[in-house]
Amino acid sequence: MRNHEKTKNKKNIILGIIYALILIFVYAFNLPLQIALSILTLVIIFELATSIKEDDKAKNVINIIALCLFILGIVFL
Repeated sequence: MRNHEKTKNKKNIILGIIYALILIFVYAFNLPLQIALSILTLVIIFELATSIKEDDKAKNVINIIALCLFILGIVFL
């Protein structure tokens, strides 16, 4: 169980770094929002796939809602 927690913590750190880098690129380097939302959608899909493996129902629902919102954001931009 301890190894699972270490893997989960590493995944959370990597995802946090990805989110921070996207924010920095959007604000500092004027990355278009449509590209940023596309990258975030891919990250959410990855996170959804891992939460399905972990059988975490609440996280699945949150990721599906976030995925739908990101896709709507991409379409409306």
